[in-house]
Amino acid sequence: MHKRIFILSLLMLFTSIGYAQSENIKIKSDNLEESNYLKMDDFYLTHYLYIDLFLRENLFPDASPEDVSTILQAIKKYVSVEQPLEIEIDKPGKRNYIIKMAVLKKDDGTELLIAFTNWSAKKRIFEKEIKIENDSYTRWYFLNGSKMTYRKDMSDQNNYSTMSKSDLANAYLLDELAENDTVIESTIDEVLEDSDLTVSDNIMANLILLKYQIFQRDTENVIRQKEYLNELFDSNKSEPSLKGLEMAFNATKFQIELMQ
Repeated sequence: MHKRIFILSLLMLFTSIGYAQSENIKIKSDNLEESNYLKMDDFYLTHYLYIDLFLRENLFPDASPEDVSTILQAIKKYVSVEQPLEIEIDKPGKRNYIIKMAVLKKDDGTELLIAFTNWSAKKRIFEKEIKIENDSYTRWYFLNGSKMTYRKDMSDQNNYSTMSKSDLANAYLLDELAENDTVIESTIDEVLEDSDLTVSDNIMANLILLKYQIFQRDTENVIRQKEYLNELFDSNKSEPSLKGLEMAFNATKFQIELMQ
């Protein structure tokens, strides 16, 4: 019953829409009056939405920094509880990629930023339209001031007492608790002080440190840390176990471009 009410609430957010176009990206809304409603730190916006809306499911990995930046800034400026947004991306193939963004405010005051797409996770195709009530690829995030947190990264979804130090630092960076931000760097330092670290564990810890430096807008150290990680990957090219970490590093470098 609650799930049905939730879905009906979402369906009511989308009504007739007007158009505004930017090259191969169409931004559609009832009105494009800039509100700058969303107050989340750009670190979370670029981290989550770039990965979730472009890389996951191989949705649109060829998007340029300009494409992604246009979309993310439109989301931040125009989406509010009263004003959902539809984004259509021209792409090769039979159908374009459609994203609908909305903010849902629950009765308890909790606010969620929700992304719906026309990608069918079951059929592995872009549908003609978004089918919210079925199997369209959907993500949602909790909004709390400058924090934006994916539902599975919320502190109540994880047992911090059983995590490795690296996982703990990453959890602190992405959870909704601002007080945890103050111990991220010291937690990473504890990991890097271990002389018996494997290559993958060392790279993982340094990648989390890079993320933290991006979050802190520590430009000088971001440049230095990025170069250090480039060297680590170059000197360990023969390690097949690093493929996933290298993909994460490439996504992080793209995030740095988005935030410049």
